[in-house]
This record gives sequence, structure tokens and C-alpha cells, in this order.
Amino acid sequence: MKVGIVSDSHDDIPAVEQAVAIMKERGCGFLIHAGDLCSPFIARIIRESGIDHAAVFGNNDGDRVVLSRTLDIAPAPRHVVVDGQSVVIFHEPFINDLIDPSRVDVLVYGHTHIREITRRQNMLVVNPGSLSGVLVGEKTCALYDTKTREVEEIEI
Repeated sequence: MKVGIVSDSHDDIPAVEQAVAIMKERGCGFLIHAGDLCSPFIARIIRESGIDHAAVFGNNDGDRVVLSRTLDIAPAPRHVVVDGQSVVIFHEPFINDLIDPSRVDVLVYGHTHIREITRRQNMLVVNPGSLSGVLVGEKTCALYDTKTREVEEIEI
């Protein structure tokens, strides 16, 4: 299964629409948002995409009540199982090093706006960067393949 991974969209509606279009075009079956959607406008785009999804709140997310009514979103840390793989989602990476890599297949986080694709033992660690490009000047997301366990970085 293809899993889209985005974070730090910060109300950039065109970037989210473009990322969702790419994910749909690539046959994405699940979408993860690692926080800082900011407003319900972004949540609506994800919900209306028809792609199953899971999201966590970020430090800049505003109306959490409306976000919760619009999107499958919860406080971090969040654990989901995607295509049989254990995925833990955070926004801020402050306790990433405490996650037991023998119990988690993929750890997804955001907040730093800096892309990272590394492995800690057998656990894949992914930060897709910033979909809005804020702070870093490049709008990025990622596509994870649960079969190959490879991640493709995508620039918007």
C-alpha cells in the first residue's frame, strides 16, 4: 500500500490540494498528517479526498474542536496500524528517541520542517518536511510503500 505523509501545511491550500492530487494519482491508500494543519480548511481537503487518513495536532493548530469534527485527528502520540505495520505519529520530535524500535515499524513526525528519512534498527523514521515551505523554502511531502518499505520524497 502507498501511504502519503505530510506535515506542517500551515493553511497552504494550493499545496495541500496539489499533494492530495499527487497522492491520489499514485494510488495512495492512506494519508498521514503529522500536525500543523492550522485551520479546518485543510482538514476538509483531506476528508474530501476520500483517502483514509490519520492526523495529529501540531503546536499551531487552532480550532481543535472543528478540526476534530472534520478529520480523523487526535493528540500525539498516535498509534495506527497501516497495512499490518505499526505506525506512531508525533508532531514535535522531542521524545522520538524514546520510541522502542523493536515495537514500531514507522515513526512519523513533523514540526522541524526539515526532511528526514532514516532508520533506527528496523524502524523507519520519516519527517516529510513542510508542505507549506515555511522556514525552509521548499514544499515537500513523502510517499511510503509498505511493501518495499521505501520512501519517495516529493517536492511540490
